[in-house]
Amino acid sequence: MSLWAVPDQQTQEMMSAFYGHWLNEGMEIADAFRKAQGEMRERYGEHYYWAAFVLVE
Repeated sequence: MSLWAVPDQQTQEMMSAFYGHWLNEGMEIADAFRKAQGEMRERYGEHYYWAAFVLVE
């Protein structure tokens, strides 16, 4: 889920990375989420684009 509205482009990138790590690479859900979020942080820096996403299991 997202704590605030994130632009569609960055949301798509985050979700694609997350599901790619989880489903294609077989990572644990939490690890896949952290890796995707870290990649977004490296790519965009500004917290607005990556920090809104939280994992709810």
